[in-house]
Amino acid sequence: MKKALLVSLLLGGASTGTIAQSVDDSKPLTITPQVSIEQFNWIENYTTGKAGIKFELKPSSKLNINLDLGAYKNINKPYATQSSGNALSINFSDYKTAPPYSASINPLYNQPKANLSGFYANIDAGVPFKLSDTSKISIEPFIGLEGKVWSRSLVYGQEGEQTVFEEKYKFLSPSLGAKLNYTSKSKVKLTLRIGVSYPALSKLKTDEKNLTAPNTEFNLSKHLSPSIEASAKMKKLTIKIRYERLNLGSTDSLKGVTQPSTKANVTGFSIGYDF
Repeated sequence: MKKALLVSLLLGGASTGTIAQSVDDSKPLTITPQVSIEQFNWIENYTTGKAGIKFELKPSSKLNINLDLGAYKNINKPYATQSSGNALSINFSDYKTAPPYSASINPLYNQPKANLSGFYANIDAGVPFKLSDTSKISIEPFIGLEGKVWSRSLVYGQEGEQTVFEEKYKFLSPSLGAKLNYTSKSKVKLTLRIGVSYPALSKLKTDEKNLTAPNTEFNLSKHLSPSIEASAKMKKLTIKIRYERLNLGSTDSLKGVTQPSTKANVTGFSIGYDF
């Protein structure tokens, strides 16, 4: 009788430990700080540093919710490019004879330097399902909402004698796509994510110093923007590479100014650690 009771207690303890381990493996909330470096090739070619945080919520085994927040800024200082630039950007020739931009001192003083900075907030909800009960592969269709705000500024002149012109862009875009997940025997999780977004809101605003259209807000025409990323998660460490093609539309013609469509190719590498 005593032996039977002892065996029962041991089995009960083992069962409790298994349940606790199972709960721990399916953590309802994971917080992941992440840093990345990106090549943002747009009107100018920027190298940007990005810092952010990701919240992954699993209210059930059939629903994943992800919230991704972050900000970025260029770490290089490219010269502004007018040949492929905006119709709303300042003409360089307007400043060639005004001090301190004299070409007799340095021709590059006539060419402004460009800066890019911004922040983003993305949320998506996905429903994962396995191809079979024993499969290590799962597919997760998702829908989401992406918010982006960024500023492109042109800086004329030298330190202490600078004039800055700024363009602000705002986008709010519904998105959809799918994730393909594979978990190896060594518990390395590989994920391929493919998505597309289409802006419900797409705006550009100039500052009061713009010579073509001062302090004006424009609606931009709307285009699909695809993205693809691949990641590997080993225990708490996640490494990710990502490519996104941002298709920015032209301005409406109601305000008498035409801004041509532009495209931005964004390629990046990031590292995150779970808490």
